[in-house]
Amino acid sequence: MKRLITICAVVGLIMAVTGTAQADLDIDAIFMTSCKDHLDDTPITDPWCFEVWIDFVDEGTLHHIDMTLPDSSTIYPLNSDNGDWYYDSPSDYSSLAGLRVDYPTGTYTFDFRDGDDGLLRSVPLDYNDLSEPTNPVDFTYPAHGATDVPLDPTFTWTVESDAGDALGMWVWDEVTDEDIYEDAPVAMDTLSWTPGPLLPGREYGLEVSVFRVKDVEVGPACPTTTVGGDKFAYCLLMEHLNEIEFTTVPEPATIALLSLGGLALLRKRKP
Repeated sequence: MKRLITICAVVGLIMAVTGTAQADLDIDAIFMTSCKDHLDDTPITDPWCFEVWIDFVDEGTLHHIDMTLPDSSTIYPLNSDNGDWYYDSPSDYSSLAGLRVDYPTGTYTFDFRDGDDGLLRSVPLDYNDLSEPTNPVDFTYPAHGATDVPLDPTFTWTVESDAGDALGMWVWDEVTDEDIYEDAPVAMDTLSWTPGPLLPGREYGLEVSVFRVKDVEVGPACPTTTVGGDKFAYCLLMEHLNEIEFTTVPEPATIALLSLGGLALLRKRKP
């Protein structure tokens, strides 16, 4: 999965929270997911992975985040990349059962610490089992590997209405490895998306995920929990994500040059 997502207003599961609070740390949301990765509707080799994303309103003096698993083992610190805090399982798994051996259900505790390893806040999250989505989306446009996608495309797909609880969509730039557009959550009857203009002659990735969640809410309002005066969401997801890659049409000047080159070749072939 390419994304380092920043989902505000996502499908949510409100969890009970306890712990200390400091005024200089304002958490927006914590997301935990077990996901199955598909490429053009086909599961990739070892498709299952475990991921965590943490969004902040204000990081304050935050220096690092430790995550303690239900078996009391600790993963530290979580990764940070330009303000994105996340954890990706270092190994992928052939089955959800195999993933659960290393990432069992139960209480996961996140310890937010400053540069002196002082505890800013400790947040437990009860990670429960969810039912799997029944299938990923099936892309109808563009085809995987297409090289003629217009600069303002409308992506389309089909999906069963009961395959999951909500959808999420992302476009990323394969050159910079950055998310360009995202929209999540949206209703399961969403079958198209026109995210915005793209660069010419550029390779992009498109992902549409089918989410299973608890207490799903689709819309601008996200359920929140208040700790120490701060409100933030706890979201627990199971997802089937489907990815394709495509390339946009070259810029007009390049097309003109290619056309002239083709004409030149044709002229050379004349007897």
